[in-house]
Amino acid sequence: MLTKRGKPMHSHDVLEVQRSLRRRLLDDRTTLPWRPARDLAALLLLHVDEPEQCWELTAEWLRELLDADRVDGGFVSPENLMYSPQAESVRASRYVPSVVGIVMNAQDPSIGHVWANDGIVVFDDVAQRGPLGVQLRTQLLSVGTRSKLSFALWDASNPVGLLCADWLDLKRSWTDNGGENLTLLAREVLGPILAASRQLSAGDVKLGDDRATSGRDALSSLTPAEMKIACMVANGLSYKEIARELNRSFSTVDHQLRSVRDKLGVSSTARLIRVLSELIPPASRTLKSPASVLFVARE
Repeated sequence: MLTKRGKPMHSHDVLEVQRSLRRRLLDDRTTLPWRPARDLAALLLLHVDEPEQCWELTAEWLRELLDADRVDGGFVSPENLMYSPQAESVRASRYVPSVVGIVMNAQDPSIGHVWANDGIVVFDDVAQRGPLGVQLRTQLLSVGTRSKLSFALWDASNPVGLLCADWLDLKRSWTDNGGENLTLLAREVLGPILAASRQLSAGDVKLGDDRATSGRDALSSLTPAEMKIACMVANGLSYKEIARELNRSFSTVDHQLRSVRDKLGVSSTARLIRVLSELIPPASRTLKSPASVLFVARE
């Protein structure tokens, strides 16, 4: 079997990726307590070797869940200058213009805000002045968008893509619970599965064990002081709590955490906590010796 880039895609690679993701997402129900997220994960795993199909299924599923007029998405990263949605689902009961093929400025401040946010970002009224740049606002209004929500997809610290839901009329009935569920969906399901799908399509399979090995290598580069702070962050302590516990200034803790984020390749404390929770076993986070933590984390 060949990918669209002409590289071989072996069936055992697909099966290994499916098994790895199934163990990670579905074997333990506490990982995905929200049943709709589990159902979507199971569906996408059946098509993990077809990234276009995964995007289309995701767009259709999310549009129905949110009762949106249009949902679109595609692979992109914060470094890209331009972004064009690759797949979409539109409401059949009314005319909804397509956004597939429209080239957008990926460096628009509003898109940067989406990448920097760990949850959903809501634009109540696209027509109003706000974070949207003039060009992007004009493009959205030209395809009928009035209200919009967007969220970024990550696989651990690696950017994967963007998902957006649009309404042609003003919509203001957002709920915190819905935001939490979408954040869970993006972090635990869509990011990892779409990243794996892209890797399979490119013939560049990277299973979770490889990513963990790379993360442990980065973890070993931390100084003892940084490792101690990393363990405290992994345990959920805030900057102020860490500063008080270690009898250090807030600025010192902030500086060391910046260094930890740089070494582990993550852009925010929220993502740092997720990465550390994967790399440092819970039993190791209370060890008094940083060297002991490193020893356990490397195993």
